[in-house]
Amino acid sequence: MSSPEATKIAAAVVDPTKSTNELAKAVAGVLKDMKAAKVAAALPVAPNWATMTEADAMQASTYIPAIDHELPDYLNVVLKDPEYMPVWGHKDQRRLGALQAMGYELLKPEHIHPNFKEVLKFNSEGMLEWEDVVCLRVHKSILFAKRKKVIELSRKQLSNTSRPPRTKAPGKYELEDELDLGGLELYNA
Repeated sequence: MSSPEATKIAAAVVDPTKSTNELAKAVAGVLKDMKAAKVAAALPVAPNWATMTEADAMQASTYIPAIDHELPDYLNVVLKDPEYMPVWGHKDQRRLGALQAMGYELLKPEHIHPNFKEVLKFNSEGMLEWEDVVCLRVHKSILFAKRKKVIELSRKQLSNTSRPPRTKAPGKYELEDELDLGGLELYNA
């Protein structure tokens, strides 16, 4: 222990007017100062970029601060109405028409939560788009029903694991199958 810290602790211990709580606070304060000094001494020193060479930079012992280039989530959208969810769909008119027929709506600026800072901006047509997709909103009853139907279909398909797969569906024929054409033979051998 260095001499200034020892002097502070000794002064707190020697003083008969100090209570046990005051003594504990004084010792804790000195220890906190010692810890802060050790942490400050352990912090890495920024390199001198003017004199650093590439060989120096590649050494494991050389400290180079990493810069975190975190990008925002461009496709994240928070809606004002909690009964709706945002969904991204392809801008192709055939896809948009099908989604709108199922109950999806193009997202408008008034649908976005006021506290949400959108990264993307609405275009001149009033659509929130990214590359080849456009943001829509859909009521949870529609979206969750579609997702549940897909999950049930998957479960039904997976429940068929105890039986061997059927090679052909009834009524389906391959070109190699022998067919009875009822006397309409094209080639007689």
